[in-house]
Amino acid sequence: MIKFFRKIRQNLISEGKFQKYLKYALGEIILVVIGILIALQINNWNIRKSQQSEIREIAHSLVNDLEEDIKMFDKRKKQMIMISRRIDSLSNYVVDKEIDQISNLDFICLSWNLLYMPFNWNRATLDQMKNSGSLKYIKNDTLIKKISNYDALTKHLDEDYLNDKNKSENAIRILNKVTNNNYPNMEKLRKDVFLKINDIRYDVFWIFSEPEYQKAKNYQLKLITKDLKEIHEAINSLSRLQFHYTIRVEQEANRQKEGAQEIISIIEEMYYD
Repeated sequence: MIKFFRKIRQNLISEGKFQKYLKYALGEIILVVIGILIALQINNWNIRKSQQSEIREIAHSLVNDLEEDIKMFDKRKKQMIMISRRIDSLSNYVVDKEIDQISNLDFICLSWNLLYMPFNWNRATLDQMKNSGSLKYIKNDTLIKKISNYDALTKHLDEDYLNDKNKSENAIRILNKVTNNNYPNMEKLRKDVFLKINDIRYDVFWIFSEPEYQKAKNYQLKLITKDLKEIHEAINSLSRLQFHYTIRVEQEANRQKEGAQEIISIIEEMYYD
């Protein structure tokens, strides 16, 4: 096309038709500009198409991560409930009992392993979105806000875990002044009983039917303390920990699940065919 216009211009110049030459030159410029604009438009369209394809792929990956988060948090929630039930049982067990009526072994079993497993959030896709700037290509302010809120909630829950860890360690320090852990079969107790004590596949009180529990019971070890005040102090430390677990289970668990499900619902509406 350019060669065609060049030939026309050369002919017009040689014929002395300068005004017509200017018209054709201007026409040539206009065509070039139009061509450039069309090329830019096509390029922009291809870029947008590529961006949307990338966002669609990331959105699908984010849904998978959120679904795994829901499953993971549900397991942690069940662990908290198991620990809370044991604390309730221990509190009820020691009520109105004299110190010599309280079983050292039962006290240990009901207060062992007070901490749930750390949260293991599936953050790979969300981190990718933040680091790559992909969030700016999502044309839904509500979705962006919910993703941001969910990210903040998971970080808040990580901080909660550290606080719960500190409280459980404080409770353990108090318990160590109360209970005698020196059972001859303690290694077997740890392996066969205590390592499974927060395993959600088992009933909370299955430990009392375990052979190693029965064996330890025969040793008849007594509590270290003879002071009921120290018993009540231990129970109080467990009750404070239990209160925070109740918040996790009854409030924050619902916020986590609802937040994840709302994001999933919006993504499925926007990016699923």
